[in-house]
Amino acid sequence: MRVQASRFAWLLTAGVLALAGCMSVADPTKYYVLSPTAPRDPTPTSSASSVAVGVGPVLIPGYLGRVQIVTRDANDEVAVAMYDRWAEPLESGIAQVLADNLGAHVGSERIAVFPWRGGVARVLDYQVVVVVLRFEGWPGRQATLDARWRLVGTDGNELAVKRSTINEPVAGQGYQALVQGMNRLLSSLAREIASEIRSGADTSARSQS
Repeated sequence: MRVQASRFAWLLTAGVLALAGCMSVADPTKYYVLSPTAPRDPTPTSSASSVAVGVGPVLIPGYLGRVQIVTRDANDEVAVAMYDRWAEPLESGIAQVLADNLGAHVGSERIAVFPWRGGVARVLDYQVVVVVLRFEGWPGRQATLDARWRLVGTDGNELAVKRSTINEPVAGQGYQALVQGMNRLLSSLAREIASEIRSGADTSARSQS
């Protein structure tokens, strides 16, 4: 009996120590979100400052549709990070950041992100549909955004169909520096789209005057 009790106590102690050891191991996973970087113009002068813009849908390739951050080197070799992940679906993050940056570039607060509900679709002056072909990079080198986008006006009129390929140098090592470079890519894309919107809004304002 004493031998059995001693053995049970030893097993119980070992189990408690093993559990404590597991609990003391910190989770190495890091989560990242995309963020807008475009400064808002406090005194917009463009006719686009009152337009309503819908952003989306945003489509991404299948290899990017995962929680892990994907990188690609100069030889097109793809790597999937084990402990560095997106905190939200990538297409949702892209759409929201594009919307925030676009609102800043055109000076409008009337920005909606797909899917919109209720009667939002009826009041949109423009809709931007984005198909992302590439959106990745390599820490310490550069980040790349390659996207096709369509600008649609009221009644579904197609106003522009363009492709934007943008590269952004990434000086710092690690995924945080890479994500910051990706933020700058989205700001540049929003600037191109905003330029098209401002041009269309100014033309419309002149025709109505």
